[in-house]
Amino acid sequence: MGLLTLTLGAGGAWGVSACGAPEYGPLPALCSEGACPDGYDCIHGVCAEPGTPVPITVTRVENLRGEDLKLVPQSDGVLVVWQTYAYGPEGQRFRGARVRADGTVSRPMDLVTSFVADEGSVEPFYDVLGLSDEDLLLAVSATRLPDDDSPRARLLTYRVRLPAPGNEGRGVQFAAAWPGEERMETAGYGAVSRPKLLRRTDRVELGYVRTRELAADPEAEPTAVVIGELGVFPLALDGAQLAPPAYFQVRREQSVAVGVSAAFARTDGSAGDDSAFWVLDDVRPSAVVVSSGGASSELRLERLGHAVEVTSQSLLYLQPSARAGEKLPTDPVAGDALLRRVEAVEVGDPPFMLTDDVVGALGEVRDTPRPAWVAREGRPALLVTPGASSNAPSLQVYSVDQASGATTLVTRIERFSSTLVDAAAATVVGGRLYVAWTDVTEAAAVVRMAVIPEP
Repeated sequence: MGLLTLTLGAGGAWGVSACGAPEYGPLPALCSEGACPDGYDCIHGVCAEPGTPVPITVTRVENLRGEDLKLVPQSDGVLVVWQTYAYGPEGQRFRGARVRADGTVSRPMDLVTSFVADEGSVEPFYDVLGLSDEDLLLAVSATRLPDDDSPRARLLTYRVRLPAPGNEGRGVQFAAAWPGEERMETAGYGAVSRPKLLRRTDRVELGYVRTRELAADPEAEPTAVVIGELGVFPLALDGAQLAPPAYFQVRREQSVAVGVSAAFARTDGSAGDDSAFWVLDDVRPSAVVVSSGGASSELRLERLGHAVEVTSQSLLYLQPSARAGEKLPTDPVAGDALLRRVEAVEVGDPPFMLTDDVVGALGEVRDTPRPAWVAREGRPALLVTPGASSNAPSLQVYSVDQASGATTLVTRIERFSSTLVDAAAATVVGGRLYVAWTDVTEAAAVVRMAVIPEP
C-alpha cells in the first residue's frame, strides 16, 4: 500500500559489529552508511528486501510517558511533540519534529526550554494545540519547586512560533503568554492536574482541575471536605487570558486528584450553541458538560473509558476490554471492548440530562496503550490498536461505524519489533494516515511512525 515508516535505530534488534560491518540475522541490519548486500535496499537506515515497509525513527529518549506523545496536524504532514525531563541528561525541554508526507523527518526543534521543573517529580504535564503550520500554544502544569513555600500547583501557557517547513534549523521563538504562572489550589500530595487546550472558532479554552478543602460545618460535616473544581480559562488565539477562569464543582463522591484527559466542543447545529464536553481522569473517568450559559452536569463513565469523538450532541467513548491476571496495565485482556455513547439533552434543572448507552462491540482493545482514534467527517472513524497484546508484532487499523460500532480491519502496520508499545497516536492529513507509537526498552523509549494512504 505504499507504506512509509520510521524505525528503531541503534537501540533495536539490529546490531553492528565492532569493526563496523553489519550483522545479518532474522531481522534486517542497520545500514547507516548505505552498505547492504546484494538483494537488499537501504530503507530508512535498515537493510531490507526491496519494498519492505520499514518503520522510521522520529526520536529516541531515555524516558517518555505514553501521554507525552502528541501529534499536531500540519498542511503537509504532522508535528510530533514530546518532552524530556529535568532529571534527564537533556534537562526539561518540550521538543518536536516535523514528519512530511514523503516520510522525511525534520531535525528536532526545541519548542520551550525555559520552564523549570523539579528534578524529583514526575511532572510536568502538558498539552499542545496547533493554530497554523507555524503557531502553537503549549500549556504546562507542574508541582511546586523544592524552595517554594506555596504548596499550590503551577500552570502556565506559552505561545510558540515555528520556522517555516524546511527551515527547522533557524530555531523556534517562544514566550510565556501570561504575565506569570497561575498557582492552582491543591489538596494533598501530588495533586497536579493535566491541562487540556480546546480550540473554539475565535478563541481557545484551557481546562484544569484544582482541588481544595471546604471549611468544616460542625452541624453538617465535622471535618473539612475535599472537592474538585474544573477551571475553564478563556484565552485569545495568542494564549493571553481574556477573563478570569470559571469554576465548576466536579468529581462528587469520586477521586479528585485528576487531570483533564479530553475536551470536545459540542455541535448540534443550533445557532449560538457554545457548550463543551470536558472528560476528567482516565482511570475513573467522568464527562462534564458545560453549557454556554455557565451551568454544568456530570456523568460517571465506565472504568478506564477513553473519550474519542463528539457527534452532534453525543460523546463517544471506548470501554476497553477487561484486564485479566492481576489487572495491571501490562496484563492480558479478555473480551470485547465496547463503543459507548453519552447523550446530553438540555433540560434546564439540572442543565443537562445525561445518559450512557452501548453502541456496539469492537473486539479486543487494550486500555494500555490507549487506542488512537481518527474522526472523519462523513466517513467511518479509524481505530489504531495493537489489539489484545501490548507487544503485538503489528498495529491493527480498523474502520468503525459510529452509529453501530461495526468494525472492519482495513490494514496492519508491521512494527518489526517485539518491544512493548506504550503509546499510539494517529491523524489524517491530505489523504494520508500518520500513525505514531512508542516502543519501550529497558534503555530508552523510541518514537516511530508509519505514513500510509488513508484507508
